[in-house]
Amino acid sequence: MLTSVQVISSDAMTVFIYILLCLIWGSTWKAIQLGLGDAPPIWTAAIRFWLAIGVILIILKVRGLKLPGSLKEFQPHALPGILMYGVSYACVYLAEGFISSSLAAVLFGCFPVFVAFLSHLLLPGDRLRPIGWLGLAFGMAGVVVVSWHSLQSSGELFVGSLLAVAAPLASSIGVVLYKRHLAHGDIFVAAASQMLCGAIMLTLGAILFEPISGFAWTGAAVGSILYLAVFGTVIGFLGYYWLMTHISVVSAAMIAFVTPLIASVIGVSFFDESFSALTAAGGAMILLAVIIVTWSRRPLQQATPLID
Repeated sequence: MLTSVQVISSDAMTVFIYILLCLIWGSTWKAIQLGLGDAPPIWTAAIRFWLAIGVILIILKVRGLKLPGSLKEFQPHALPGILMYGVSYACVYLAEGFISSSLAAVLFGCFPVFVAFLSHLLLPGDRLRPIGWLGLAFGMAGVVVVSWHSLQSSGELFVGSLLAVAAPLASSIGVVLYKRHLAHGDIFVAAASQMLCGAIMLTLGAILFEPISGFAWTGAAVGSILYLAVFGTVIGFLGYYWLMTHISVVSAAMIAFVTPLIASVIGVSFFDESFSALTAAGGAMILLAVIIVTWSRRPLQQATPLID
């Protein structure tokens, strides 16, 4: 039986991790683009995940945990890992070679919509009420408003846009499969196993299509990879796995609506970008959308405790 203190503590931790992930992943779009100036995209993504896997394996060792010991145990992690880390991040990194980071972030805003649709089909406990779908539409509109000026000057190309939409589609399938089959397992084991599958795919793709000689080991490239490996991957995804065991997968996916707003704030603070009235209005729309979707789900989750 949960005490009121435990519930409050869990609620506070959930809010903290949610905000932390919004901040971290809001910064990764610019970090990716800064690194791509000196490094080929697939190699950059692959190295990022191999470094992250190394850190998580150390954590597993300290905690006395191991990766799945047989192919049968490993198999459930393969498809979610390939989709979430391999296909999705290959598409993101390649897309940012064609379009701006702002446009890529906006198009990745399709992620909560894809997750909501797939959850409706595969996760009966995560279905949205009609007002929840309205909240998703409102949030997507807010993402477009936040990035309106960037969209006008993005120089978008069809290929880049297509890749940027394929990324959240692949990731949403992987996330829903994880939530359906693996969400009650250890998050460190799940993260390491699934990242390993994605990293193998990315490495094979890099070997086949990108010469390693194209990698310039500049401060920007190395700094980008290290930041993305530690913060964007290890801290980010461990937090996301934890979050999916405490709130609905749709509510967790709403982070993708907030990240373009965070990216805009970072651009204003560190890259001399302007913060317009449209950005403020879009930000308010996004925050309202998160509140609507979260509120609309409460009656559906009364039977699911925050902590098992």
